[in-house]
Amino acid sequence: MFKKELEELFNTMPQLVKDKLKPVLDNILERAGEVDEYGSEDPEYYEEERELIMKDVHKVKYLNDQWRIIAQRDA
Repeated sequence: MFKKELEELFNTMPQLVKDKLKPVLDNILERAGEVDEYGSEDPEYYEEERELIMKDVHKVKYLNDQWRIIAQRDA
């Protein structure tokens, strides 16, 4: 479920952002899949991992916003 939510978020980003950040997005999605799969086995560890993933997601969203600002300025 967590991975699906992130996939939906990333799919709304412009192709330029997805292309530039593909390795980062793939890593985040892989980690989110592990949280979905194994979260019930060690909830405390995976809650911390989820928080770390969300920090990375916020960084990606920030970069996306910056690219949009630059694109609007150059247009």
